[in-house]
Amino acid sequence: MKSDSVKIIEYRSEYQPYFERFNRAWIEKHFYLEEIDRYVLEQPEKAIIANGGAILFVTCNDMFAGTVALKKVDHTTFEFTKMAVDEPHRGKGIGETLSRAAIEKATRMGATKLILYSQRELVPAINLYRKLGFKEIPLEQGVYERCDIKMGMKLDEISIARANASHAVAIAAIGKRSFYEACKPFFNKQQDLLEYLDFTYESEKIADSIAKPNNVFFVALSKGRVIGFAKVKKQSINKEISAGRQMELQKIYVLKEFHGQGVAAALMQQVLELAESTHPDLIWLDVLVENQRAIRFYEKNGFRKCGLHYFTIGSQIFSYDVMARANVLPESSNHSIPEIMSYGNH
Repeated sequence: MKSDSVKIIEYRSEYQPYFERFNRAWIEKHFYLEEIDRYVLEQPEKAIIANGGAILFVTCNDMFAGTVALKKVDHTTFEFTKMAVDEPHRGKGIGETLSRAAIEKATRMGATKLILYSQRELVPAINLYRKLGFKEIPLEQGVYERCDIKMGMKLDEISIARANASHAVAIAAIGKRSFYEACKPFFNKQQDLLEYLDFTYESEKIADSIAKPNNVFFVALSKGRVIGFAKVKKQSINKEISAGRQMELQKIYVLKEFHGQGVAAALMQQVLELAESTHPDLIWLDVLVENQRAIRFYEKNGFRKCGLHYFTIGSQIFSYDVMARANVLPESSNHSIPEIMSYGNH
């Protein structure tokens, strides 16, 4: 899709045939048209627009490629409905682009909540909705005969989800931008920094890392957009720490414009919940000595400094504090974080 020209446009009456055709195609392929479908598809201006809703289309190289509707339920709730991508344009990310545009449109219209109804056998669609931040909620009867799942998204809160390969591009972009903003002042040679970022935050490399069973990535979502992530290695031994079972928190990055909104804390909570289920003796991490903001955050979450190590990037050697926190243990335990000695490059 990178080489294609993709645009989002608003509904006009002459676009009704596309709205009907795209949706008829997938409904009739998997199910059958219900009366409510006929009414909405044949008279979208009455069914959607007149009641305060909206309909969007996506074009690809000036060809209509997909559509989605936002049906107003009440003053703050909209139903995300009748989302369809024309078959020749599937597999290009069109559905995600269209969906994110609809979420932004709903926000501008005053929505604080989105709901949708779907069918579990539509696996690609369900996976997309989960990626966007929708979560399953109780399903009432009588809305659509074919539906067996209802999902919702609160637009005024941050949600955390387990990352998959489809998040790799966003994670790479956030990692590259966050590291650059935090560490740029400490590099004598900017070329060293740029080369390190290009090497470390390549999207295919991130996708491969997500797929490794020892790695866990969490993403923070706001209005369907990835705004931060955390990476954990469930088993990662620091040889200078005497504890047997060790988990490494490798990264927590949040886009700068979302700092101070509890995003990092929400990601940290997921990391700690993962630790409760996998039972390491402790969690350790390293952080640039100069990154005092991050160090204060980790200290607030129970980590303490227990060592120092050095890491070479390009022609420079950087000092990193090693910090660790004991995993959740019974109150009677006298467990403490073991000492760690300073060590060199790794």
